[in-house]
Amino acid sequence: MYIGKNMKLLCFITVIVLVFIAIMLRNSRDSTDKELISAIENENSNIISNIDVDVKEEASREEIDLIDREANESSDNNELNVIMKENQEKLEESEKYEEVASSKESKERENEISSNAVDIIGNDLPIEHPPENEGNFVIINSVGYEKFIFSKYNANIYVESVNNYVENLTDDVKIYSLIAPTSSEFNMPGDYRDLSGSQKDGIDYAYSNMDNKIITVDAYSNIEANKEEYLYFKTDHHWTALGAYRAYEAFMKIKCEVSVPLENYNKIDSKNKYLGSIYNMTQNERLENNLDDIWYYKPLQSVEYSSINRDGTTWDSSQIIFPFYFEKARKYSVFMGGDTALSHIKIDSGMEKKILIIKDSYGNAFIPFLLPHYSDIFVADPRYFTNNIYDVIQENKIDEVLIINYATVLQLPVYSQMLGDMGAVGVTSETAIKAILND
Repeated sequence: MYIGKNMKLLCFITVIVLVFIAIMLRNSRDSTDKELISAIENENSNIISNIDVDVKEEASREEIDLIDREANESSDNNELNVIMKENQEKLEESEKYEEVASSKESKERENEISSNAVDIIGNDLPIEHPPENEGNFVIINSVGYEKFIFSKYNANIYVESVNNYVENLTDDVKIYSLIAPTSSEFNMPGDYRDLSGSQKDGIDYAYSNMDNKIITVDAYSNIEANKEEYLYFKTDHHWTALGAYRAYEAFMKIKCEVSVPLENYNKIDSKNKYLGSIYNMTQNERLENNLDDIWYYKPLQSVEYSSINRDGTTWDSSQIIFPFYFEKARKYSVFMGGDTALSHIKIDSGMEKKILIIKDSYGNAFIPFLLPHYSDIFVADPRYFTNNIYDVIQENKIDEVLIINYATVLQLPVYSQMLGDMGAVGVTSETAIKAILND
């Protein structure tokens, strides 16, 4: 009996112990599982965290790359839209056009006196001196020259952009190309001629690689034949009105048309001497002792002139020459009032042809000589024009396109790209004239 009771107690205790062991084992397994799960979760968290960091770092790199690209593009555009010291096109006409608002009459413009008038009397520095390098310019004997550095790679970008117009225009629209040489080609003293490359070689290369349908204008030969004349400023990178006239003669020659004799024009001289864009860029005091003369030839035809500014504002005028700029610092703006995005000149010439001029600022002094030959002249500047140039050509039934730039564009790929993009900004290739007519 006693033994039976002890056996029952022993069995009960055994069961209790086994249950306790089972509970302990289960808790131990749960703890291990939790630790394992926790470890896995921590590991996953670390992996996710690392992936997130990698993604953020990659996004950051891409953002930096984008910022760098945008900065480079902005820099490139600034070289074209602001004063450019390193071989970029100079914006010598950066003044706003409020001064030529349509509410003002022509005589009021001519009589306007600006507070920016220049009155430089020179200094004691000698005129003759060794070359002084100023970025892309060199000052020799108190005359400023822009250096020319030829690159086939950069020239090919310009050529491709010009050829693009052949691809998108019908054969009944004649396309001309005029690349204007600069003063360094003809006026730089012989002892220092090696400071600038051959523009003739550069122009010949560009012309020889243009499409056969592009009619190239040999302005170089006529300028060279008259190089003893006052064709270029000494303190400014532009040509004078006379230099532009010599290029106009070459343009008329290739068109088999008669140019208007120079003696038919009334020459109007500025009473104030001129310190031009090279002085503005370099502030070289040598140039103060060698100030320029500046003048224009009074147009023979009456006009209606309307322009769209760089900022989209518009203005109208009854003239394309603005003599009041002779009272200002930036006197070259006397021609056309400076650079605008798009302009239209309606001319009382008795002619019927229409021409589109695509140009840099060299075109401003050239365009007034075209008035007797056209009924309408449209003018677009690749630096500021943001619409489709082919729409302008089609809508206005343009007969001729003249692309005129100075030789430095052969070393300005950003400008060249802008020239080529004038028919591609915000539009598709299907809007090109050939595509429209083939639909």
